[in-house]
Amino acid sequence: MRRAGFVVATTTALTLTAAGQGWATTSSGDITASWGDRTRIQVTWVDRNSFHNGTLAVADQTCDDKSLYATLTIRTGSGNTLSLGDKHNTGGCGTTADFRNLRATDASGIRNLTMTLCRRGAAAPDHCETRYIAANPYYGF
Repeated sequence: MRRAGFVVATTTALTLTAAGQGWATTSSGDITASWGDRTRIQVTWVDRNSFHNGTLAVADQTCDDKSLYATLTIRTGSGNTLSLGDKHNTGGCGTTADFRNLRATDASGIRNLTMTLCRRGAAAPDHCETRYIAANPYYGF
């Protein structure tokens, strides 16, 4: 009896794993930097190689006359780190810059997505904080 229960459980797990590859999983985060500006991000993971339908909002909440930007990077299956570019909010106090249709694909896979929020320094280097790292749930370990 125990043996039959084990086989059923294993078969169910394998079936769910195989079916799960066709599903999409969403990762999201709402991040506030130590200085008070905010970002919101959401992406839909498609498989081990890609995400799509990404949205990003970069909000200037500190009203300090410093422009703000978010940098998105992916770590690929081959170990490379690739930038998806900077997304700027130059609108000033109380504004939010929205970016849609963010996507990435890499043949070696995407291990994770990282978002870094930065504000421009007047005569100093930009101040940046990385507070969001999303692991691709389809990549594996």
